[in-house]
Amino acid sequence: MTMTPKSSSTSSRKSKAPQGTRASTRRVVHEKPAPTPARHTKRRDAVATRAKILEAAMEEFAAKGLEARIEDIAEIAGANRRMAYYYFGSKEGLYLAALEATYLELVDVEQAIDVDKLGPLEAIAGLVSAKFEHYIKYPRYIEFLKIENLYHARYLKSSQRIKELRGPLISVIGRVLERGQALGVLRQDVDPLELYISICALGYFVFSNQYTLGAIFDVNLTTPRALARRRQIIIDMVTSYLRVPAQGDTDASNKPLRDLRRAHKANPVKLSEIPKRARTRR
Repeated sequence: MTMTPKSSSTSSRKSKAPQGTRASTRRVVHEKPAPTPARHTKRRDAVATRAKILEAAMEEFAAKGLEARIEDIAEIAGANRRMAYYYFGSKEGLYLAALEATYLELVDVEQAIDVDKLGPLEAIAGLVSAKFEHYIKYPRYIEFLKIENLYHARYLKSSQRIKELRGPLISVIGRVLERGQALGVLRQDVDPLELYISICALGYFVFSNQYTLGAIFDVNLTTPRALARRRQIIIDMVTSYLRVPAQGDTDASNKPLRDLRRAHKANPVKLSEIPKRARTRR
């Protein structure tokens, strides 16, 4: 039997890998394509459009209340009315978003106040001044307060962000009071919430009633000079209330209040004694 020589094709067989090594495998990683400039531009345009609609809504609702129209808001924003519904769902949704944004503007102001570098009384004066300046800079805040009180805070109560809207000023006031009380320069019997409400009331009244007060007393209460004077009066009232009297002045400082209480106790004014025409609207 004749032996046939091996074919040269045997050289084409796969050679074994050297011992102690493994054949390497290449792992293919499929990376996501980088965002295109067009996609970034589209996202920026959407954010800008929403912000313009919200800003227009804040102004329109502040001026017209819930009578404001989506069509007018969209026109002011330079947007399609359908976009307002797309971003906010409904007119009520847009109003709530505008209300929340208005409150958050105040929160930003309150968070920016740095009281730790000031003495207690100076810090209180700074808080009062910042609060008053907010009323001047954002008159729409006053209007939203009036609207919400008219509707018994119906929309504010429905906000999912109500904890954010409470603002940090009460906690800031609390810190200042504790520091001032520890130093003996601020009175001890002050509740931070009561003080905050008093500060708000002293500033808010002038702006919310500027037209009726102006008509009755024939005076413009919102000129720069009048506002500067009102701001200083509020600061003086609040700091005078908080300041611990100097030693020896306690009796003198409390005497007017004691005299008033004594007079009222001796001769209390009763509603029944007031003439009916003086307490009945005509």
